[in-house]
Amino acid sequence: MFSVPAKFWLSLYFISFLFIWGVFLPFWGVWLEAQGISSTEIGSIFSLGLLLRFVSNLGLLPRVSTGSGSLRLLRILGFLTLIAFSCLFYLQGKMWLSIITLCVNFLMAPMMPLGDIIGTRLVKQIHLDYGRVRLWGSLSFIAGSTCVGWLIADYGDQAILWVIFCATVVMWLLSLLHLSPQLDDGQPVEQQPKHSLFSLCKRPDVLLFLIITGAIQGSHGAYYAFSSIYWSHEGISEVSIAWLWGIGVFAEVLLMRFNSKLFRRWSIKQMLLLGLVAAILRWLALALTTELYLIAVVQTFHAFTFAVTHLAAIRYIGLQKNAEMVRYQSLYSGVALGLIMALFTYLSGILFESLQGNVFLIMSIMLLPILWCIKIWQVK
Repeated sequence: MFSVPAKFWLSLYFISFLFIWGVFLPFWGVWLEAQGISSTEIGSIFSLGLLLRFVSNLGLLPRVSTGSGSLRLLRILGFLTLIAFSCLFYLQGKMWLSIITLCVNFLMAPMMPLGDIIGTRLVKQIHLDYGRVRLWGSLSFIAGSTCVGWLIADYGDQAILWVIFCATVVMWLLSLLHLSPQLDDGQPVEQQPKHSLFSLCKRPDVLLFLIITGAIQGSHGAYYAFSSIYWSHEGISEVSIAWLWGIGVFAEVLLMRFNSKLFRRWSIKQMLLLGLVAAILRWLALALTTELYLIAVVQTFHAFTFAVTHLAAIRYIGLQKNAEMVRYQSLYSGVALGLIMALFTYLSGILFESLQGNVFLIMSIMLLPILWCIKIWQVK
């Protein structure tokens, strides 16, 4: 099998994975609706999928203690994801669509954290500039959402499945390549007791960290699951919806590119406060307007609501001891980005059919108590 420079491989991996995510996240709900699944059912599927992401992240990531183990798990998950998407060409009906969507959520959940884990190892091993490598993935997310928006306009909603399938084939083939230099496994991290993750959650500082980041990131649940459907109902074309998603991610790219200069002197609490206030304002604005140009302006807030919050979380995780980082990453991915987002998404699914765009107003209101959580949080 061919070997490629490790930095180049990681760039290719982020490009391929986030291209798929750039199609799946904005448009999978649109595809499911085109197959006859209602908004309430979509909300339930998405929230259950997020619960499975929680199970997957907390069940699989802590078991990875070496670089070679990370690559091996990534290849297995990539292959199984390809099989899952392939089944959608042959299996029809609400039951199968729901089961396969849930399987995809379970399989893909650890794949981004695994890329982060490999990237962290390469930072230490070859002094990789992680931020600049990660930028290519964000740009690929834009390319994925934009590309499928154009294809839907020409070929219909089935283009969503075909694009994801083809991109998954590419991602899996890339995962089979060998890295040069190979990942340095170093000393395996000693396996922790199974209850250790839950005992970690009992610490007030960790619990507040998960509540704060989980609430900010979880409030994106309505946006991820229903913004494309809502905007489509309001007469905004798929191409325009793709551009709206692209604007948000492009703003994220710019912020990540210059984050070291912008936030070098900011504390973690200050960054999270910025993300929280931006989220409150963003969801409030989306509830109040369907004017395309105003939405485009508000989409730039994604740089703060997602990127700044994520960077603050990664900085907090980076403060921990090396042996603890995987556990903190597992909790952040599983609880904040999985379990709590699942709760927000489930609530959005229940409310969307009756409230439509006002579901974003609910997200905004639910974030207000988090201001108090940030105030009392003591970073250790």
